[in-house]
Amino acid sequence: MTRHLLAALALVWASAASAQDAPLLNSASAESLSSLEHVDTGTAERIVALRSERGRFGSVEELRVLPGVGEQTLASLRHSTRIDVQMPNGTSRSFTSVDQVLSEFDHEPSVQQVHRWTEAYAKVNPDLVDRWLAASRGFAALPRLQVEGRLRDGFDQDFKYFTADGVIDDPNEAVFDVLDDAGRDQDRTVIVRATWNLDDLIMSSERIRVINESQDVAKLRDKLLDEVTRVYFERRRVQVDMLLQPSRDVATQTKDYLRLMELTANIDALTGGEFSRSLVGGQ
Repeated sequence: MTRHLLAALALVWASAASAQDAPLLNSASAESLSSLEHVDTGTAERIVALRSERGRFGSVEELRVLPGVGEQTLASLRHSTRIDVQMPNGTSRSFTSVDQVLSEFDHEPSVQQVHRWTEAYAKVNPDLVDRWLAASRGFAALPRLQVEGRLRDGFDQDFKYFTADGVIDDPNEAVFDVLDDAGRDQDRTVIVRATWNLDDLIMSSERIRVINESQDVAKLRDKLLDEVTRVYFERRRVQVDMLLQPSRDVATQTKDYLRLMELTANIDALTGGEFSRSLVGGQ
């Protein structure tokens, strides 16, 4: 029993020592990162460039915005690097109004900007739907074109008939034919017809289809904006709590910080990563 316990403790100590030796994601060089499995030189350089732009990373998940970073690369970075998490400890400042508190987050995107990113990422912005409807209106003005091609090939031959002595004086006399004339001609004709259905200028089947699809897009847009609005303000409430009522124990601080990261990732999922790209210096 004692041997098993010692072996288990040795394994834990070895894992802890290995974790301590792992490079810090917020300070590792591109050369150090490129030595990791599934992290090539180009990806390592992009990671360092993004870190320089943001100041620091709060988690490996922030690297999802980089092109070429897939699940294998993320798994390798989770396993082989460490994150030095900076715990939010609140502020010593005193606030006398709601505006003063909320002004602490003026550097972050507004909810209206997040709405625009969500619409653009999901292709549900109203301008796009308006262009669909305008295009469907003009679709009926286009004629239906029919193209017909014709080719006439004419060929004729004329012969003269002769006897051996040059005079046909016996009905049973043998004759031979001599080609006297041969002719060939061609006629090519192309016919183009353009037809309009005037009823379609009022309400075409194509316009009806676009209207139905635009209604579906509007429902999807409302659903996405409701969701991103909910997550945006839930994230802001977490930020305000961390600012005004910071927890003093590390476990609760870590829980709050992870919740903030989760909500940030949710907004990134709805905006194609634009939210995190807009933040300066991480969370």
